[in-house]
Amino acid sequence: MVKVALAKGRLEDETFAFFKKCGFRFKERGDRSLIVEDIGQRIQIFIVKPLDVPTYVFNGVADAGICGTDSIVESQFKLVQPMKLPFGKARMVVAGLEGFKPKNGTIHVATKFPVSAKTYFESKGFDVKIIKLHGSVELAPIVGLAPLIVDIVQTGRTLKENGLSILEEVYPISAVVTLNDVAYRIKRTEILSFLERLKRGIEDESPR
Repeated sequence: MVKVALAKGRLEDETFAFFKKCGFRFKERGDRSLIVEDIGQRIQIFIVKPLDVPTYVFNGVADAGICGTDSIVESQFKLVQPMKLPFGKARMVVAGLEGFKPKNGTIHVATKFPVSAKTYFESKGFDVKIIKLHGSVELAPIVGLAPLIVDIVQTGRTLKENGLSILEEVYPISAVVTLNDVAYRIKRTEILSFLERLKRGIEDESPR
């Protein structure tokens, strides 16, 4: 059995729908179920917070993980990523009030993604102070906590509703499969079978 750590939230429903297209069938699950097995006992899924997926995989508790690119970046773990999945599309962006221009000195940036933000601004040659938030990041420029934010957007509607504009893209995001390299060596046949099933599911969704 392949143990899979799955990011709860926006990717969870999309992943289960995709798995069903790939031929997996799951036992009835309650709203609070954190562990789910497919009926054929080929995979066991742990539902965890998105940023925790790489930790479960890196430490070998999960053989594989499914999360967004952002979770991998934030974890700073070097994980094998054999496959991108055809959902979970979004962008990590820099946003702020319309027309904001950074001045000399330290830039204050509010974000839930400190590694992504710090890496991006330092690569541009800026001295940056990261202000870590856990939610409602869009509020930071409005109330004067920080003129810029780094956050994930899909449509950008929430930013517009709060008077903010996308200023730059940091990187594109999609759902990815990650692997624990030790598990891959020990469970190679099972994991390859799992990946092949996902690959066929991707091919079935691709335009002909």
